[in-house]
Amino acid sequence: MSIPSTDNHAAAPIKKYQFLRKLKSRLSRRRIRKEDEKLLRVARDDATIQTEFNLPKTLNEALPDDKEKKNNDSRAIVVTECTGTYNMIGCNKAWENLCGYAECEIVGKNSSILQGPDSNFDGLRDAVARLFEGEEQASVVTTNYRKDGSRFKNLLTMGPIRNESGKLTHFVAILKNIGDIKEVKQ
Repeated sequence: MSIPSTDNHAAAPIKKYQFLRKLKSRLSRRRIRKEDEKLLRVARDDATIQTEFNLPKTLNEALPDDKEKKNNDSRAIVVTECTGTYNMIGCNKAWENLCGYAECEIVGKNSSILQGPDSNFDGLRDAVARLFEGEEQASVVTTNYRKDGSRFKNLLTMGPIRNESGKLTHFVAILKNIGDIKEVKQ
């Protein structure tokens, strides 16, 4: 019994398709990043909006065991798993006040409870991809929805949380309500 030889001519269209698919993906991500950069630039140019944050590096920094310390942080912080559907594992009081959900209502749920028709899904996916690529911080401007259904535009700044051995274990996000920033002209 002989093993059939591989036909290089048959493999060529598959490789070309894979190459074109990767190229299309990269170009799409580049477009998304340019659009997000325009929104981020508008937010950063607004002197009334704080756009630089010190992201917590450990789970205990993000969600301290000390309830007073956790709830007195003015940054709206939420922590998610870094796998699967990125289920939330906890938040602080500032996040509860901004989003309208109590911590007990969000544990085990993914962040899609905050998303709706005006959310920047492409920008959010790109930001998460950048974190998996090794970036230490990624920001995106998006529209989120509170528990009561009201919308708010926010600057979402995300970063990785690693354990003692440096393994990625969670993501931390800080939401900053930026109100009605001026629309970016194309």
